[in-house]
Amino acid sequence: MIGETWHCVNAAHRGMAHSNCIARGKNEYNTTTIACEPIIAGETAVESMNFIAGAWEGTSRVFTRENPAQPAETVAVYPLSGKDEAVRAFAAAEAAFPRWKATPLIERARILQRAARNLEGRLEETAQLLAREVGKPIGEARGEVRRAVDLLEYYAAFAWQPEGYVVASARPRTELRAIRIPLGVIALVTPWNFPIAIPTWKLAPALILGNTVVLKPASPGPGGAIALVRALEQAGLPPGVVNLVIGPGTPFGQALAETAALRAVSFTGSVEVGTRLKATLAERLARVQLELGGKNPFVVWEDADLDEAARLAAEGAFFYAGQKCTATSRVLVHHTVYAPFRERFVAATQALALGDPRDETTRIGPLIDPVSHRNVVHWTARGVADGGTLLTGGIAPDRPGYFFAPTIIDGLSLDAPLAQEEVFGPLVTMHPVNDLASAIAAANATRFGLSASISTRSLEIAEGFLAGCDAGLVHVNQPTAGVEYQAPFGGARASGFGGKEQSWAALDFYGDWKTQVVRI
Repeated sequence: MIGETWHCVNAAHRGMAHSNCIARGKNEYNTTTIACEPIIAGETAVESMNFIAGAWEGTSRVFTRENPAQPAETVAVYPLSGKDEAVRAFAAAEAAFPRWKATPLIERARILQRAARNLEGRLEETAQLLAREVGKPIGEARGEVRRAVDLLEYYAAFAWQPEGYVVASARPRTELRAIRIPLGVIALVTPWNFPIAIPTWKLAPALILGNTVVLKPASPGPGGAIALVRALEQAGLPPGVVNLVIGPGTPFGQALAETAALRAVSFTGSVEVGTRLKATLAERLARVQLELGGKNPFVVWEDADLDEAARLAAEGAFFYAGQKCTATSRVLVHHTVYAPFRERFVAATQALALGDPRDETTRIGPLIDPVSHRNVVHWTARGVADGGTLLTGGIAPDRPGYFFAPTIIDGLSLDAPLAQEEVFGPLVTMHPVNDLASAIAAANATRFGLSASISTRSLEIAEGFLAGCDAGLVHVNQPTAGVEYQAPFGGARASGFGGKEQSWAALDFYGDWKTQVVRI
């Protein structure tokens, strides 16, 4: 992502933050006198490339992506792109726009449909890549690739829906029409944790409307984006309509800021990076859509099925090691059932299988990299130091990879740093609440507002929570994690900015309206 922490590609410095690498006189561009040489991949590596103006190409600088479950295993070698590659990608998108805009809508839809079939035919291969590259348990990885297939089909289907509408004019013999039109060149910046689903749910609505795109996936997981672009290329997508640039965020951000043709940017990532991106584009007449962090509450009411609530809380918090923006990070429990629920929640958490993502039984894989691992270790220690009680977890298993046991901390106040800041890992806090008003206040007691859930048998309590919770996605008797593409998705407050994603709402962000007044 733009401004992302970049890790040194030298084997001796693997996992080192880029700032630390600079302190040793080296950087990822090898521009200092003490060069930091890239790792040369072994026979198991699969070299992948940028896709610009319809051609796959490499760079003279590369980086490797390791398997977070087996760090000694190289998954792939990727281009370490700079500003020049990004500039050419934006130029290619600008040049391709007039032709793609003029392509009949049904023809654009047929390309998305063929791409869906292409991707479906490589579903298992792509899922296995996701499991190796970003540590996603194989069952979830298959589900994510399936979602990408479904998203392509879903947005293709909009070609058979009305493109606009006709309304009555107050003037005689006059027809008043409104039609949806594309914006032009769009930049998409996507994260590593959903490496094919999020690029697809941004790319598909942009393409069906006739926009052209430059896609920049996060460096820890470009493989999903490559699989998507290859499926579109094989489906007959014209050159330049979609361009893919792999590498660090800073040079891409420089090219993005200087591209006069840019009409919109959709970004998913951290609050801090999203805020900087918004500031960078503040004086530009370009739309900005930001999907940011979360500190998502799961509320357990006094009438809840406690066994079911414990299962839902554990799944929402710890599947994929909590590396989802919608993952549960705070569990708010009615004080009358606090102790029995706590016992069940710990048991449900301890029952989740932690292991290699390629194992069919695994529910909790590794964290994405050593920096994320150290971050979870830090926040666990901070929670205990601030007076919290460790109920389970808090340790790194004795095995290769960036694994951390799912962790529950009890006894912290709602304003403790661990209860306020996003950790993005398998770490949750528990807190008692007394009534619906205090539960809603606790749920809203952070700067975030992405997802929330309540477990209850009471319709009155459920409806009260749905109305009072200030989040973009509110569930009843469901985990906080999980979205469906046919409904709008996006956060409130610090969790999001700009138009919503997915469903028909995505078309509002990637398209505009033109009103036509025709005297007959």
